[in-house]
Amino acid sequence: MRLDTDGLPMRTPLFFLLVLALLQGLPARSTAAPAMLCDAAAQYAASKTGVPLSILRAVTLAETGRTSGADRQFAAWPWAIQSGNRGDWFSDADAALSHVKGLMAQGISNLDIGCFQLNLRWHGEAFGSLQDMISPQQNALYAAQFLQALYAETGDWRSAVGRYHSRDGMRAQAYVSRLETIFNTHVAAAPPQVAPQTYAIAEPERSLPRRFGLTTTRGPLIARDHKARPLIGGN
Repeated sequence: MRLDTDGLPMRTPLFFLLVLALLQGLPARSTAAPAMLCDAAAQYAASKTGVPLSILRAVTLAETGRTSGADRQFAAWPWAIQSGNRGDWFSDADAALSHVKGLMAQGISNLDIGCFQLNLRWHGEAFGSLQDMISPQQNALYAAQFLQALYAETGDWRSAVGRYHSRDGMRAQAYVSRLETIFNTHVAAAPPQVAPQTYAIAEPERSLPRRFGLTTTRGPLIARDHKARPLIGGN
């Protein structure tokens, strides 16, 4: 090992990079990564299913979006749980799952879980475990498959997105309107987010059961009809 002019060991660049990672990188990961996971999962699900990415981004922001961090960024949160009219955002998956298990022990199953707020009562059987259900990637992939099935059923993205929330017409329309506002404010007005390589979501070892037939059709995003100009922009 070489010595510098003060007689101290001359460290390699790799050494300093490791020190920087320990002193600076780790705290940044702990605060920045969760706010990026839902968007990265939406990108993955869009690439696998063909569901427009802008729709998935808008849906996850509508479901779990919140403003946090020093930069006051509005982002979806992967460790969000809703029970009744109460929504909780947890710091990590373990805390969120502990909350879910506590509610289940009380006989409560009407719970919305994860980036896309999938309901445990209606969709829980599609997952091998609660850990799978709250996984940002698997949560997003299932949500995209569900949206595909609704698109195949209705023939347009506006109706599909509305039914993702509710089959009640008024509630569905209110949700679509809210989604469009969120899209225009937080998706269309901002450049696409790309998660750093360190936070990239890997291919799952087990594919989700395909409870819904997958379509390959791409249509205008939440268009009022086939000739209308898209109300929400493309990918």
